Amino acid sequence: MTDKYTEVLQRLTASDQVFAFHEELHQSGIKYREFINAPKTLTAFFEFGLLFPEWEFIVFNDERYTYQDIHKKAAQTANALKDAGIKKGDRVAICMANNPEYIISFMAITSMGAVCVLLNSWWVPSEISYGLENSEASILIGDQKRLQGLEKFTDLKKIIVRPETNDHDFTDFNTFIESNSDEFKSTVETNDNATIFYTSGSTGFPKGVLSSHRNILATLFSWALVTTLKREVEAAENQTETLEKTETTPVNQSAILHCVPLFHVTGSHSGFLMSIIAGRKMVMMRKWDPTLALQLIQDEKIGAITGVPTQTWDLLTHPDRDKYDLSTFKELSGGGAPRPPEHVKKLKDGFKDSEPSIGYGLTETNAAGTLNLGKDYLKHPGSCGRAIPPVTDVAIIDENWNFLDEPKAIGEIVIKSPANMVGYWKNEEATKEVFNDDGWFKSGDLGYIDDGFVYIVDRVKDMVIRGGENISCIEVETAIYDHPSVQEAAVFGIPEERLGESLCVAICLKPSTNLSQVELESFLQDKLASFKIPSIIQIGHEELPRVASGKFSKTQLRDIFVSIEKNQS
Repeated sequence: MTDKYTEVLQRLTASDQVFAFHEELHQSGIKYREFINAPKTLTAFFEFGLLFPEWEFIVFNDERYTYQDIHKKAAQTANALKDAGIKKGDRVAICMANNPEYIISFMAITSMGAVCVLLNSWWVPSEISYGLENSEASILIGDQKRLQGLEKFTDLKKIIVRPETNDHDFTDFNTFIESNSDEFKSTVETNDNATIFYTSGSTGFPKGVLSSHRNILATLFSWALVTTLKREVEAAENQTETLEKTETTPVNQSAILHCVPLFHVTGSHSGFLMSIIAGRKMVMMRKWDPTLALQLIQDEKIGAITGVPTQTWDLLTHPDRDKYDLSTFKELSGGGAPRPPEHVKKLKDGFKDSEPSIGYGLTETNAAGTLNLGKDYLKHPGSCGRAIPPVTDVAIIDENWNFLDEPKAIGEIVIKSPANMVGYWKNEEATKEVFNDDGWFKSGDLGYIDDGFVYIVDRVKDMVIRGGENISCIEVETAIYDHPSVQEAAVFGIPEERLGESLCVAICLKPSTNLSQVELESFLQDKLASFKIPSIIQIGHEELPRVASGKFSKTQLRDIFVSIEKNQS
């Protein structure tokens, strides 16, 4: 850590500055460092957008909405939900592809003190039904594709956005909100619950991650500080003029390409919510398409992208990249999955004056954890960065919760931050498993710290990260075992350049049975979301290798599959 970094950080967080902080006792009885001047609720945070009401906020296909437009629609939606019987603490679920109504619904639900349940829109109907039942949602706002698939699973009130046909019995979103006032008085408090995101766990069942307004805002204000810190450190090192204060209103509006599903904290927090405090134009993509992304970057003069590393790599390697004017494209942020170190310099060289960056955090920490950006990222491309100052701490522990202070000591990464979740929804046992009495959260990732920079080396949990999606190996194995021909099944990941990891399965069949890859994929289609279906499948009658404890040796299987892939490439 440079002296200049420490000097600027101390100045920005001094007691008379915007990013001043103090230690505060939470209602949990745990002390955390908190920003003194951060908004207390998401409702107050949304007001940042009204500092520039006529600026464009959302661009979606041919539609354009100002900050004022979205605020008014959010107020109408909140009033409509209130009239429908929704009150503080009730759960309202969203399940749809990215579109403006997603943003509007999120703002409305959280502003009225209800809990916004963000369901994975890639799930199959049975998985969505599980999320609805587990969260005890009262209303579901979704698109036609998701709602029609749920008819046999639940009869809760459904509101449809952008119906593709008239062949439905759902309440139309525009009809639902149109007669309501575009003013809404919020009574939300900082410790009120705000969101439930679902994340795959090592048990195979998705867990609902419950967070308060306080938790989410701790992350957002931390990122705002880091942005300011980076700018001023580099200005000081280059001996150029620095900015003493963050400007209230941008001189020239920036634009971001929003291409991550909003049911991810990367899409919700990094893309959507941070656009509000920055006054950015958010150009939304419903589905990832590298060619369309390049066109949008050119036409909308987009300067930034926040997505999984796969997406920036797709843009870099696109065969027609040089045909587009990408001169405005500078900030290449990544999260949700690691980026191979060799990609960092290639991105820097491939996009003129670009600044690749990577973040590490979990749904349970509202994406707070570490950030690696600017010159630091080029110097330490294998690291996910430093702990986000000044309210987040990152440390390494052994299996017995002993903190490891030795440099480069490998253990489980733990995070303490006011951004950490309230807990797992209706799952106190699972919550206790990941927290200690001082508020440290166990990430499930193995790593080490070297000179303040965090490095991830493996995972404790039986998980695969494929294109930014967490996949529980146990969940996939359970679905495969339902097939009558399967005797043994081991699911695991191997490295893959574009998606980070390929999902693999090795299967041993019962005697005198047969099963093809096509048959297995067809069998799993209605049981698992498509991204959870293994892309590399080996089926035979040989028993799978095991370790002394009797468990499958996934290390050995990984080595075998890696070798096979190398020989085939």
